[in-house]
Amino acid sequence: MVELVVRSKCNSSLRQITDIVLNVTFPIWGVVAPLFGVGLLISAISSAQTNHPSKAVEYLAFCAVCLCVAVGSVLLKRALSKDFMIIDKEGIRLPKLLGRSLILNSYVPWANVQRIEAIANSNDPAKSFITLRRTKGAPIRLATNDIGPEFVEQLLLASQMWVPQLCDESLNQLQSTMRIGMKNEDQTYTELWEEELGRRFCPTSYIPLEIGKVLRNSTIKVMSHLASGGLSAIYLCQLDGKKLVVLKEATIPESGPENIKDKAREMFEREAQLLMKLNNPNIVHVLDCFTEAGRNYLMLDYVNGVDLRQMIKQNGPQSEANVLDWAIQIATALKYLHEREQPIIHRDLTPDNLVLRNDGQVIIVDFGAANEFIGNATGTFVGKHSFIAPEQFRGKATTHSDIYAFGCTMFFLLTGQEPEALSPSIPKEHNATISDELSELVESCTQLETNERYQSIAQLLPVLRRLAAQTMVV
Repeated sequence: MVELVVRSKCNSSLRQITDIVLNVTFPIWGVVAPLFGVGLLISAISSAQTNHPSKAVEYLAFCAVCLCVAVGSVLLKRALSKDFMIIDKEGIRLPKLLGRSLILNSYVPWANVQRIEAIANSNDPAKSFITLRRTKGAPIRLATNDIGPEFVEQLLLASQMWVPQLCDESLNQLQSTMRIGMKNEDQTYTELWEEELGRRFCPTSYIPLEIGKVLRNSTIKVMSHLASGGLSAIYLCQLDGKKLVVLKEATIPESGPENIKDKAREMFEREAQLLMKLNNPNIVHVLDCFTEAGRNYLMLDYVNGVDLRQMIKQNGPQSEANVLDWAIQIATALKYLHEREQPIIHRDLTPDNLVLRNDGQVIIVDFGAANEFIGNATGTFVGKHSFIAPEQFRGKATTHSDIYAFGCTMFFLLTGQEPEALSPSIPKEHNATISDELSELVESCTQLETNERYQSIAQLLPVLRRLAAQTMVV
């Protein structure tokens, strides 16, 4: 089970400026000051031996100043290096240097928090504040322009989930202020955060479950909505009062032939049972499937990280080395799926369904089972057309269809552009710096005819590893 851990980098401009100054002045405090201090110490000893005590004291004073500058700069640099804020179900860990504040005890357990409040500045949301009032110790005041709007949103989500009893109504006002007041030509962090949660599981208009709703004999409690639309919804839930899980809900309309709906349910349950047996480090663990009040559910582990679509949106196209590293992990997971006794076709491999964790591991977090279920029951096609192979459009998905989607995903990671639907993808046409061999690999994966693609992931993996090795050498 992957527990939810919110991790965000401190975006304080003061920290950044201080770090730049320390880097630029490193020759002074890192080299000159220590050497000068040692020289002054030697001079002090020499003066003491030649009966010049006043000179010795003077040298020692200057030596102490030099060494204090060196040691102080090292400690400051060390404090600045710890620039991540982390929230989990136990508490919040802050950088020791946060904006203009020095926080001696950087870890604050929720048990030591009496109230979480906010002061929202409607004229300038970046000048708002969140205050952690502690049962022991002075309150900790967090300026939004020091911690960044992304972390503010994540802090609000985490606190409402784990310690709602501590949340003051002013937190809702702050969230509304940020949503309204931080609009600009670029997408706000709030919108990026919502998109990451909402897109990750590809929902397909209807009323979702209410917050606090309990399911499966009261063992599952809905904590928040991640996404909803069409005939499905995604929820962040609490399992057995302690673990966080993702619940994917799929429903079918009452109208329609019963035999078709029954067949769709049967196929959904069968595939869900297969998914529950999977055990691979690059595939999210499917915990359970069940039906309740006419709604069908798939329960999965929650994986903390950023999906690859969001990664590209925030950072742009990635280097060949990064893409090949991720591609090898994805291909290894697909090989595991395709080579099982009962081969599993993913059917919905896209950047939205691939999450990059903080440790660099890529996790497949969703399968096409629910989409296939809705499609079978309604006679409609559900999925991202740009990543769907021609034969899958015709209702005949095979393992070759996953290879096509894999190539489309690599194209997106290398170029930052959506692949053209039902067309071979050639990344070099959009980014001339991409190597010929890697571009040809992607083009081969995305050929319209299955016999013109790589015939298996097992055939593709050695090529990916060889290209990755060449990239490391270069």
